[in-house]
Amino acid sequence: MAAALFLALPAQSALAKDPDLLPSPHHEAARIMSAEQAMTQALAQLKALNAQTPPSSPVDQIRLDLAAAAAAYAYRNAARDEELRVYELAGYASVEASVLPLLPKSLARSMQAAIAALHSLYILAGIDQYYLVNVHFTHPYSDAKPVDQLRSYYQEAYSQFGVDPNILAAINFIESNFGRVNGPSSAGALGPMQFLPGTWAAFGAGGDVNDPHDAILGAARYLVHNGAPADMRNAIWHYNNSFDYVDSVQSFAAAYRSDPAWLDRMYYWNTTG
Repeated sequence: MAAALFLALPAQSALAKDPDLLPSPHHEAARIMSAEQAMTQALAQLKALNAQTPPSSPVDQIRLDLAAAAAAYAYRNAARDEELRVYELAGYASVEASVLPLLPKSLARSMQAAIAALHSLYILAGIDQYYLVNVHFTHPYSDAKPVDQLRSYYQEAYSQFGVDPNILAAINFIESNFGRVNGPSSAGALGPMQFLPGTWAAFGAGGDVNDPHDAILGAARYLVHNGAPADMRNAIWHYNNSFDYVDSVQSFAAAYRSDPAWLDRMYYWNTTG
């Protein structure tokens, strides 16, 4: 199956940093924790706003809606700030090794898995100077279905086919940034899970290749056909014939499995708005 994973991979920059001038580990750790705190505060504010009794006044409702929109934006912005830090750590092995021990263990575990996933994508793309890769915030976040809706599709696929929902989420991110880049790819692959027409005809069950629900269920069928859930590595390899791809999918899935909130924050990676 052809993949559009490179569309989810930020482009290289011609104006790279001097690799000898490395970021300060304590500075990087502080910036990561600042993003974490901003996300926590934004979510707490959203929860408090959603718990309020609906206002009787239209003006008060507008104020409430504006406050909720501001909190949601603050969360998105903090998630993007943290993405920048993840790519910084992924660019320099010495910085990663110095920063991760300064973070809470649960956060470091998920971040390490995400960095490993990026490294596998870099290898797959033929990039050996990791510090050259930069984040480009280019995809409107609203071009994907809401993350909770996508999560329900992954769970439905798990209920029907036994395929780990975290694996499906990882493929969805790599292939199309959760449906924001649906192709066609250079090989003619389409949709949020990037199916070639012939593969979709065999596993799409008559659905719409561009519909996230149909595509995610189709991906689960395809993975089961190739050995999932018993032999997940073989199943993922058939999705894209590279063990670097397999490693990336499994590492992103490990991040989501370790902390489900990582799916929520990575949903806004590489996005704008």
